[in-house]
Amino acid sequence: MEVKVIAFGKIAEITGKEFSIAASDTEALKEQLVVQFPQLADVKFAVAVNKKVTDENMALSNNDTVALMPPYSGG
Repeated sequence: MEVKVIAFGKIAEITGKEFSIAASDTEALKEQLVVQFPQLADVKFAVAVNKKVTDENMALSNNDTVALMPPYSGG
């Protein structure tokens, strides 16, 4: 599946703001990201699929939009 990825913050500095990647689910996506961008191996980030944050492995469909977000901070 080809998905659109939008990155924010420090992650965007490493990957660029927008790109496409082939992955069948969010775990495969994370694995592909580390292969393409080894600097991400030690970076923590949240994943949102079609504007819904997920901590679990989620199946991806063609044309899904995945957001990679750095950890939240603030008060």
